[in-house]
Amino acid sequence: MSTLDEVFLLAHVLGAFWYVAGLVAVQISLIRAGQQVDDLEARRDSFEEASHYQGMLMVPGAIAASATGLFFWEQVDYNLFSTGWLILLEVVYIITLLVCLPFVGMGLRRARIAALQAVRAGRTNADLDAAMGDNVPLFFAGIALLLVPVAAAISVFRPF
Repeated sequence: MSTLDEVFLLAHVLGAFWYVAGLVAVQISLIRAGQQVDDLEARRDSFEEASHYQGMLMVPGAIAASATGLFFWEQVDYNLFSTGWLILLEVVYIITLLVCLPFVGMGLRRARIAALQAVRAGRTNADLDAAMGDNVPLFFAGIALLLVPVAAAISVFRPF
């Protein structure tokens, strides 16, 4: 493996860590928001924090991991359209980027807006109660987190 190959591999691994750090930070913030039953401002702050981590870590990290992965596999001369395990890996990335992360973002945005409205009104509202009862962001964040070891296993073991 050449030095350039190693640089691309390092960039890919760093991108994956960046993505996982954001995914975990968003999930922790969402869980903390769910535990703040009586404190609307703490709940709002938790949603703000989750939104920040989504925009600064999770989404850019996912894009960086997939882009650097594509650069790396192309650098080491794998055909991105005919290598079976690489196509499977691309499908996992597409599911993550186009299904899981948008659902996390939509649920988080809904909860954040409801929390902001509740703080402004000085009391909880039906939108916030509905958003807190909605487990879609945590569910899809969990699916995205489970897809990380799947993608890693496909990359390392190259099953076919």
